[in-house]
Amino acid sequence: VTITATSGSISGAASLTVNSATLVSIQVTPTTKTMAAGTSQQFTATGTFTDSTTQDLTSAVAWTSSAPGTAPVGATGRATGVAAGGPVTITATSGSISGAASLTVTSATLVSIQVTPATKSIAAGTTQQLTAMGTFTNATTQDLTSAVVWTSSAPGTAAVSTVGLARGVAAGAPVTITATSGSISGAASLTVTSATLVSIQVTPATKSI
Repeated sequence: VTITATSGSISGAASLTVNSATLVSIQVTPTTKTMAAGTSQQFTATGTFTDSTTQDLTSAVAWTSSAPGTAPVGATGRATGVAAGGPVTITATSGSISGAASLTVTSATLVSIQVTPATKSIAAGTTQQLTAMGTFTNATTQDLTSAVVWTSSAPGTAAVSTVGLARGVAAGAPVTITATSGSISGAASLTVTSATLVSIQVTPATKSI
């Protein structure tokens, strides 16, 4: 482009070339994040250019983690919590321009509880041991039978002890036996039937006549 300055019949000119807008900064969001081991977080890289425009560069930048053993990051900006630790710096780079976010990984947290057997029928006067198995964010499992809080929806029909031992008290409709840890719970259904005959004793056991 020619830029001309004129005064009367006198002028002077200069040539100006306008290049494409260049990247001046990268913002990575979320800027700070805490997550449990076994979970993942998608990061986004937004670039700001010399003409003040912005562009999503998430798939165009190079992603790196300062501690891949704690939180590696994939080519599309998704970080995975592998082990508790941090803060870990997640960096997005394009040429000489980069932006970063801070990620802290906490210990795996409980996501579900499975109570087994899930459905059971027992006679009044008998017992059934229930088991609570917890699954965590890192896909590990743990027997929580002695750690959870056990409750019965109808203790008059089926009571349950602090270690998950249910006892049939009286015949009745399905009773929900629940195992709870914090805000996470799991349940099983227990039906109590009428007491059944388990033995007959004939007396006298021995007799001579």
